Amino acid sequence: MAHVLVVDDEPALCAVLTPLLRERGHTAQGALSGEAALVAVRERRPDLVLLDLRMDGMDGLETLDRLRRTAPSVPVVMSTAYGDIDSAVTAMKMGALDFLAKPFDNARLLDTIDRLLAISRGGLARPRPAAIGESVPFRDTMDLALKFAVPDINVLLCGETGTGKEIFARLIHAASKRGEGPFVPVDCSMLPSELVESELFGHEKGAFTGATVARIGRFEAANGGTLFLDEVGNLSLGFQAKLLRVLQERCFCRVGSSEPFRVDVRIVSATNVDLREAIQRGAFRRDLFYRLKEINIELPPLRERRGDVPLLAGHFARLAAGRLGRPVPTLCGAALEALDAWSWPGNVRELESAIKTAVVLAADVILPEHLPAEIRGSLPGGAGLAAREPGKQGEDHARMELQMELKIPPPGQEVNLKAFASEAAEQAERILLASMLQRERCAYVQLAKLLGVDPKTLRAKLRRYGLDRRAA
Repeated sequence: MAHVLVVDDEPALCAVLTPLLRERGHTAQGALSGEAALVAVRERRPDLVLLDLRMDGMDGLETLDRLRRTAPSVPVVMSTAYGDIDSAVTAMKMGALDFLAKPFDNARLLDTIDRLLAISRGGLARPRPAAIGESVPFRDTMDLALKFAVPDINVLLCGETGTGKEIFARLIHAASKRGEGPFVPVDCSMLPSELVESELFGHEKGAFTGATVARIGRFEAANGGTLFLDEVGNLSLGFQAKLLRVLQERCFCRVGSSEPFRVDVRIVSATNVDLREAIQRGAFRRDLFYRLKEINIELPPLRERRGDVPLLAGHFARLAAGRLGRPVPTLCGAALEALDAWSWPGNVRELESAIKTAVVLAADVILPEHLPAEIRGSLPGGAGLAAREPGKQGEDHARMELQMELKIPPPGQEVNLKAFASEAAEQAERILLASMLQRERCAYVQLAKLLGVDPKTLRAKLRRYGLDRRAA
């Protein structure tokens, strides 16, 4: 049971909400102005304040500011019309826990208040994906992401390739009140324009050639949770208009159907291109940009996160050693120096790849010669080492990755060679398909042609290896 203070200058709303909260088992009190709210908080400290943003006299933001100074530990939830997102974002920056859009759906309002009470009391165990770093730019970014994790505000993550945008998207989802719902990632750069509507909205049986069964789309799969639109700048202008309509109306129709489906989805999107510049070129809709960017979070590149490279390198070394079933190697001083001196154009993803390869090559200690040529070349006198690198770095990397995937038995343990060879062939096939998906960036049918297989066979293999979501 909790004590909730409802602050709204509409007496009718207070008269409706306070009995609802009492029926839920809480105690509830109404206040018809900001001044009355401050008095009520002094007299009895509430567990949560539901504060209207637009009030005559002392408005919600001024009341919030006064509450942050006089009762900083009391969680405050703002209530506002849906279109007043800018003021809601301001309230979040001032310390509000969340905001709820009017008009309220009573059942959903009560469920949301219960979850927010659990969050404010620390009663919800919300696992967070691995996000490692202690540098000031990283911690500032993390603090901003967590501040805006709870409210249902659409978040746009910007940053260079490899900075960890999906990691942050998963963190925002896990720390939100939707954390127990689905998290559905979509790589927009991998969706052919002719199939993007079907992939995101789903389709009915017979909607187009090849639609032999009805299929739900990513929006429907993410209902009640978070939809992560990665590389959102790759969507065509035609589909951008349809996406904007869905975000505005919160409903859509499957391809081949006229039946609207209402959806409750939070959008987190990401891009490594300048969408403002794309707007100037006419390649991205300005109205969609502002709908997706209710709050913008810039992820710092690894070169600006000095001090985080050793932490991340150690983390990736532990992961790689665990997969190989061998002791975790240490990084010698010269290797750490080389890692710290490198500019990391590929950011965290490049560091992870370098450490994976080094763990395969190293025994107990990772030395500079175990690092890629360009990285060890950043050391004084390292240019000679880099120049002696063989010319097949891509093939070597693929070989290292395959060796990482194989479960090679320790010395003295029996092994079924036929079964091992079969598994190795499957792992090699999976790695090749994943590499082709990332590299070719072509339509699904074209990829099947490049690989010399029937499209149905390719689809079956992608599903088998868990790669079907990355394909069209």
